[in-house]
Amino acid sequence: MTGGDQGANRRWWWAIYAIVLAGLAVRFVCSLGDLWFDEAWSAAQARDALTPIGVFTGINHDNNHHINSLWMQFVGFGAWPPLVRLISILSSTAAILVAAKIAEPRGRITMAITALLFAFSPMLVTMGSEARGYASMSLAMLVAILFIDRWLAGDLSYRRPTTFALCFFLGAFSQLTMIFAAVALVGWPFFVLWKRNGFQAAVIETFKTFIVPVLVLIGVLAFVLLAGKLAGTGFRFGRYDPFDLMMFLNGTTTAIGYTIGVPWKDIWPIVLVLVLLVLAPRSGASRIALYRLAIFGFPFMLAVLHAGNVGHARYYMPALIPLLLMLGEMIGFGLEKADWRRIVAAIGLAVMLVGSLWCDYVLAVDQRGDPGGPVRTMMALAPQGTKMLLDRDTGQAAIDVAAARRKYKLEAILGRCDPQARFLLIDRFLGETFPQNVDRCGIHFVPIAEHRMRSLSGTDWNLYERRPLP
Repeated sequence: MTGGDQGANRRWWWAIYAIVLAGLAVRFVCSLGDLWFDEAWSAAQARDALTPIGVFTGINHDNNHHINSLWMQFVGFGAWPPLVRLISILSSTAAILVAAKIAEPRGRITMAITALLFAFSPMLVTMGSEARGYASMSLAMLVAILFIDRWLAGDLSYRRPTTFALCFFLGAFSQLTMIFAAVALVGWPFFVLWKRNGFQAAVIETFKTFIVPVLVLIGVLAFVLLAGKLAGTGFRFGRYDPFDLMMFLNGTTTAIGYTIGVPWKDIWPIVLVLVLLVLAPRSGASRIALYRLAIFGFPFMLAVLHAGNVGHARYYMPALIPLLLMLGEMIGFGLEKADWRRIVAAIGLAVMLVGSLWCDYVLAVDQRGDPGGPVRTMMALAPQGTKMLLDRDTGQAAIDVAAARRKYKLEAILGRCDPQARFLLIDRFLGETFPQNVDRCGIHFVPIAEHRMRSLSGTDWNLYERRPLP
């Protein structure tokens, strides 16, 4: 490489670092609000587990993302939200850099575009600014992709079973959907090696490379299930919805829409992705086996197996990370052409970035439905402390965390009456309605504050205050 090339390369990397810093800033701003339902529930579980060992042996719940729970336990219940979310913020920010490194051999333009997509994708910004395990799982997946990509490109120093085992281990203890990511990560090099060297050689090399990582992954899963069995509770789910086709379509379209920055509720995102997968081999995409296994194979397998909880967009992260890598390659390829493909690629990139930035802005303003709003309202009206009735247990953890953060003396009462209760909180998920006025425990309540969430994560709520009976 000449001196001029080295200088140009450094300038491009400085641009990448600027994109990374911008992605970090967006994630920080979006992390400033109080913890919402899932995060607060995890924080309460980590608090109640008492010790780090308790995180691994005492919770036994799908809402327990082990590494995230350990961090929550370390920083304490009611800590500053960005601190609670720090692992996700840093993991998601590092993912931008790793994604750019993955794209580097495909050219500087592709590298920069990939970094932009990973920096501002609303799905990644959302998961990268809340205290869950999806961001750190995604980082583990990306590191594995980087090493596999370099290995398949001919650099055998990247064929590192120990590194893959560490990625599988940390990824699974971050979020168990790493199991689905591992299927694509193992299948990808197998199909590439099969095409190059024949079936038998591919089986042997894939086995040698991934036997230890796969055993580590099986060990993590076995540990999680055994811990639940020994505790007498089994491995529990907060909510398990049986497979439903409409839920599956809603989950996949929401996941794709928030990934590309155009979250429209329609079937077209699925059609678009399928078309792109067909066009990918002739449009600059180079990891076709990975893309087909992760982007198509994973959701298809869920549908065939009739898996539960398919309506949650975040469960599709093992498919969404490769989707962004594929889009980065295809857009970069198009922009390097001096014909109609450059125009199509430029329009596609502009739509994705404008839509993504708008969704990120909405998340920053909305802060996941502002779950700390009820506590702030009660503090203004009853600064010395108060009692509040809860409509159902889904509001308990978020209120407890928000009150603990502000050191506000609040007694939240669930499942019983208290004549001294001044406030009532009713929380609802999308599609559920609120009563206008409420008579509860012989007390008449009227609404005094509300919030309707507008982002990917969050809940809606109404806060009511007691009034004399009409």
